[in-house]
Amino acid sequence: MNIERWTSGRRPVWQELEELLKRVDKKGLTSLSKNELRSLGRLYRAVASDLSRARAIGVPANIIVYLNNLVVKGHNQVYQSQKNRWQDLWHFLWVTFPAIFRANIIYVFVAFLLSFLPSVATWYLVRNDINLAHLEVQPGMAMVSDDLWGMIEKKQMWTDAVQEKSPVASSWIITNNIKVALMAFVLGLTGGIGTVYVLVSNGLLIGGTFAVCSFYDLSYRLAAFVAPHGVFELSAIFISGGAGLLLAKGILFPGNLSRLDSLRINTKQAFILFAGCVPVLFIAGIIEGFISPRSDIPQAAKYAVSFATLILLLLYLFVPRTVETSEHNKR
Repeated sequence: MNIERWTSGRRPVWQELEELLKRVDKKGLTSLSKNELRSLGRLYRAVASDLSRARAIGVPANIIVYLNNLVVKGHNQVYQSQKNRWQDLWHFLWVTFPAIFRANIIYVFVAFLLSFLPSVATWYLVRNDINLAHLEVQPGMAMVSDDLWGMIEKKQMWTDAVQEKSPVASSWIITNNIKVALMAFVLGLTGGIGTVYVLVSNGLLIGGTFAVCSFYDLSYRLAAFVAPHGVFELSAIFISGGAGLLLAKGILFPGNLSRLDSLRINTKQAFILFAGCVPVLFIAGIIEGFISPRSDIPQAAKYAVSFATLILLLLYLFVPRTVETSEHNKR
């Protein structure tokens, strides 16, 4: 099958549904005539069928995201007499966010490399010259502060203090993680310079800290602390960084669009990427406050939590899903 020809042939149907949905958003269902209401249901089912076929024949991801959004909006109007905010939130988290993530995964992967590669390089360099950990990666912030270094030299872990103040620590951790993710996202408006800085700095701090702990034979304790929450926390930061890079792409590479239109389009998808990370960071903060620092939880159990969060995150982000309801199945 010629995908481009199929797409061109079906696009008028998609645009017709889109125009009807725009009218409904502005003026409500009462603005449609009886024939238009029947057309709304017919077009919705046709686009839902096109979405399934598009996935089967390998249509480009941006078109699949477009169709998926049309199906979600159409479903809300065809099968609901009034808007349900909780259901809208559920659709956003369950359908829209993972779809946008998959469509823009290249930016998330670049964000991952911008943090991972400096982390590995820093670990190697600091392991060979421990004094490098005194270098500042941010103004006034060394890879490992003097206070932290002093604790590590005494075979003490700063993570032990978190266990004694879990509720307060969890709240602070959630706030701090959201702040880092927000910076990685918003600083994409600097043309990506700020986003790259946040990601690289984060990688240097992680690599330097692990290297110093490894030098004093404490890396196993640090790894056990990071493992339970690390999958969610780091993934959310990488996704937020990818959102920042997507903003930068809209500014630097507008293509045939004006720079403003390009930024507007990319901002919508970038905001979805960041917003979808907030619940993930919230869960990571709870785990980091109540599970990660606990000395009475075996390390094997902490690694089991890490493995479970990894599997859940992969299933959540990479398994495509569509809106299905009992009413839809009956039709």
